[in-house]
Amino acid sequence: MSESIPALELERYRTAVELDAPVDIAPDSDWRSSVGDVLTAVAPELADDAVDPVDALSRLRHALAPVDAFTLPDELVTRIEAINVAVAAERGVIRVADLPTFADDPTLGPAAADHPHAEEMSLVVADITRLDADAIVNAANRWMLGCRVPGHACIDNAIHSAAGPRLRDDCQRIMTIQGELEPVGDAKLTRAHALPSRHVLHTVGPQLQPGTSPTPTEIDQLASAYRRCLDLAAEVDTIRTVAFCGISTGVFAFPADRAARIALDTITDGLDRHPGRFDRIVIDCFTDRDADHYRRLLT
Repeated sequence: MSESIPALELERYRTAVELDAPVDIAPDSDWRSSVGDVLTAVAPELADDAVDPVDALSRLRHALAPVDAFTLPDELVTRIEAINVAVAAERGVIRVADLPTFADDPTLGPAAADHPHAEEMSLVVADITRLDADAIVNAANRWMLGCRVPGHACIDNAIHSAAGPRLRDDCQRIMTIQGELEPVGDAKLTRAHALPSRHVLHTVGPQLQPGTSPTPTEIDQLASAYRRCLDLAAEVDTIRTVAFCGISTGVFAFPADRAARIALDTITDGLDRHPGRFDRIVIDCFTDRDADHYRRLLT
């Protein structure tokens, strides 16, 4: 498979997004009382005193989806992040270190233990925004500014909603420096802000028409997305664990069974190329049906 040529190297934007600066967000312990006020400040037309806090949070995240980078006051952004951190804590953080590896996962069967990186890889069906991985992977679009459609059921929307507005701000900084749309198969790295993870790897996979088979170019592009994420993560010493979503298999319509083979092969190759560099690589699936494709490959 052909190598992807990155449009912008990490060192050209690392300082601009303060990649190595710690994120310390104090949770809003009384977020149920404050979310209504924050919603009123962002979108007063959606605010309603009769709405319960969970619904108000949903409305707030709907309202934030189309908001441009750098248009919200810092004080308001800080309040949104504090709410998100508190909500994440209530939902429960999934510790990557506690996940079973291929070698000891009872859902995979004994053959999975023969995988060359069985001790370094895990398969899980979970919400990726709950994982405490050093970096989680976001399946982004070429604009790299998050999904702008309120309530859209894509991983890009979920990650930006849970991370808060500063994630879009960081992506805007990167795209301004780059000066062009993100190449398909490339990746960029930011902090994760209000997420339990420390960083987000944003990558653009190929976009297919539903029901079509991937072309050789699209297969190369998907493999490049996985490869670039691992290579980029390997450049940051503090990233020891990475959680991948199913790149391109949602609204981008790449057949999930073929994508699973590409993902597994490319991640395996990446671990071969970076021996001892990562403690755990997690393949995070949205449904059990998605996970079944990996289970079949591993057994």
